[in-house]
Amino acid sequence: MQADCKLHKIIEAQYLRTMKIKNILILISLIWLSACVTQKPQGTKTNASEYNPASFVLHPKFKVFHASDSYTKLYIKLFTKELRYSSANAERINKAVIKVYYRVKPSISSNIIIDSAKTTLTVKKQENQTSIITFLKLNNINEEHYVAEVFLTDVYANKKSHSFIRINNSGDDNEQYYFSMKAKNKKPVFNEYFRLSDSFIIMHKNTLAEEIQISRFKLNFPDAVKPSETRKDSSFTLKPDSVWKVKTRLGKIPFKVNKKGLYLIKADTLKHKGMLKVNFGGSYPMLTKSSELLDATKYLLSEEEYKKMSNSDNKKLSIDNFWIKAAGSKERARDILKVWYNRATYANYYFSSYKEGRKTDRGMIYMMFGPPDDIKNFDDAEKWIYIDTKEDKKLEFVFVIPENAISNNDFVLLRDAKYITVWNRAVKSWRNGIIYKY
Repeated sequence: MQADCKLHKIIEAQYLRTMKIKNILILISLIWLSACVTQKPQGTKTNASEYNPASFVLHPKFKVFHASDSYTKLYIKLFTKELRYSSANAERINKAVIKVYYRVKPSISSNIIIDSAKTTLTVKKQENQTSIITFLKLNNINEEHYVAEVFLTDVYANKKSHSFIRINNSGDDNEQYYFSMKAKNKKPVFNEYFRLSDSFIIMHKNTLAEEIQISRFKLNFPDAVKPSETRKDSSFTLKPDSVWKVKTRLGKIPFKVNKKGLYLIKADTLKHKGMLKVNFGGSYPMLTKSSELLDATKYLLSEEEYKKMSNSDNKKLSIDNFWIKAAGSKERARDILKVWYNRATYANYYFSSYKEGRKTDRGMIYMMFGPPDDIKNFDDAEKWIYIDTKEDKKLEFVFVIPENAISNNDFVLLRDAKYITVWNRAVKSWRNGIIYKY
């Protein structure tokens, strides 16, 4: 239970940091971001299409597993619908060809290359195949924190991707010391969220561990507050609903639960971190229930409106009426709500951690403003840039990874009162039936 209290403090520290960040920005300028990240904000520009599913690029997923003291596995998942297959080859086989190049660096901004390699992946087309999974083996990287920069190219389609994978080998038993796979087909799992019908086998770097501890927490995390606000939500609480231990089987941990919630899996209860598994509901990341659609509309509603719609006997009708009133007609309402809820779904897909992606800071900004026009990556931060070409102006949001983040997908927005004008303008635009574009 003492270890669980530490988890409470970690997540609450993240939340309090979010609430207090405005005051920090009043005292310091952006250049002092070096206090939050490992280098000054001169990071490498990466592909802005990373969070844009409509862009003509590859959208790989990655998973890191420190398999032993001597090597780390970097798993890569590619979606076959994004690949181009061709039989114009000597074998006359319908296949896709993917060139892979990676380099390992001490940090994103560093010019020092610790390791690098090139390989070519050939994928034969198969019926009903939706994805392919491969891995890179990173040997003897004697750094506690480093970055794997991965370049992928679909030869036939000329589609590319450029990704930075932050790797933490500091010994604090973080999620990269754990590896999970589906019990049925032994395929690696890349998401922290799962469905209750799923059964997993989890492995830990310490294969000699005889048992692991699992703590379950109820999902009562608040939505992100406006980028200009610092108020604390009084409903924020985190208490374990239950705690139990599971015996390992030849170094493997069976995981199957039947309740919605946040699960923290720890092989070492003296460590602060562990592996997260979260069930947000059966259809997640999709929004299918009226209550989910209403909650995803919160950023556009006043507290009074949200309360009234929550208490309505027909939430679906209340939501429909809101959008029709905003758009002026059913046809326009259909178009605008499709964009809004698609963004909410993708926010869940991209930004999920210990709470739904749409509730996170990045999810909030993504829903309101859409995918950024440009992204700059730092070792512990992302800067999103929206560009107004007509006015030659930029809107920037900086998200940092808190020092004690329990997930590599936890980012906190650096809040500032300066955002109040553009936020209100965006809300007004959506409420007037116009998709906001900076």
